[in-house]
Amino acid sequence: MTPNPLRRAAAVVALSVLAFSGTAVAAQAVADEPSPSPTVTAEPTAEPTAEPTAEPTAEPTAEPTAEPTAEPTAEPTAEPTAEPTAEPTAGVVPVPAVKVTPPTCKGLIVQPDASITITPAPSVDWILLNHSSLYALSEEDVVLQAEDLGAAGTATGVAPGEYFLFAYTEEGQFGDLGEWTQVPDDDIIGRSVVVTGTCPSDVELTDGTKGGFTSPANIAQGGTLVLSGLPAGAVLRGYLFSVPTDLGVATVAADGTLRLTVPASVAAGTHRVALYRADGTLLGWQYVEVLAAGGAGQLAVTGLDTRAGVLGGVLLVAAGGALVLARRRLAS
Repeated sequence: MTPNPLRRAAAVVALSVLAFSGTAVAAQAVADEPSPSPTVTAEPTAEPTAEPTAEPTAEPTAEPTAEPTAEPTAEPTAEPTAEPTAEPTAGVVPVPAVKVTPPTCKGLIVQPDASITITPAPSVDWILLNHSSLYALSEEDVVLQAEDLGAAGTATGVAPGEYFLFAYTEEGQFGDLGEWTQVPDDDIIGRSVVVTGTCPSDVELTDGTKGGFTSPANIAQGGTLVLSGLPAGAVLRGYLFSVPTDLGVATVAADGTLRLTVPASVAAGTHRVALYRADGTLLGWQYVEVLAAGGAGQLAVTGLDTRAGVLGGVLLVAAGGALVLARRRLAS
């Protein structure tokens, strides 16, 4: 195994220190050799004391002096070291995070504008391909790859489809693989990344695209929706929103009307009916109220309420009765 460059440099520095220390010790030994003094001292040195003077320190130290043990302890210490180690500890590396931003719609057509973002750990290298093989790669096969170890990246302008991501770590090993799988006989892991898009989308249904035809105010569940003001002979597809519900394809009649059936399963409430041309582009949209089937005499296509007619008849009868009564009072 090739030594880490940092560790190799540290070893060279340690050997240099030892060599220098040995030279210094030898020099000190030569300097400390005794030599006779040129003259005899006038006074002999004082006799050493029988016992050393034991003077206590003024104050005890706050912490006991820590002496290293000669042998390593059988169990690791409970407290971590004060300083971080020079080299990172090889251990479990998380798999790269993957985020897919879905494509947008232009009418009924899914656009090739999705994005795939890969965020790896610092020691991880990765590559995103448009097929599942790592061998015999060409430039056309590579969608995106990391510029350096641990570098994140985003592939933009991605069309719907299946892509393949591979990753490798230079330190430690990957932990929980999740959606990833281990490549056989290799240290590489891989996974597929699927980009999907469902069109149409109600994002296009803005004030600027509203109109293009006329719709009744309401329609019953399971009823026939009659739209008017359309070009005769045009082949159009209808949708109800907010949850896109396909109303099918129909041809505009000679009188400019288009008839579409609203599924009985559509929830009652306010909806938007949108029409799309044969090329998938949006023609326009209008609001329509979907009423519960068989609810209180509602007329599905016209939107007329029979209750209004009944109420009007009652008022007319009451007015007629009041007029007769008034005439009788005048006659009397």
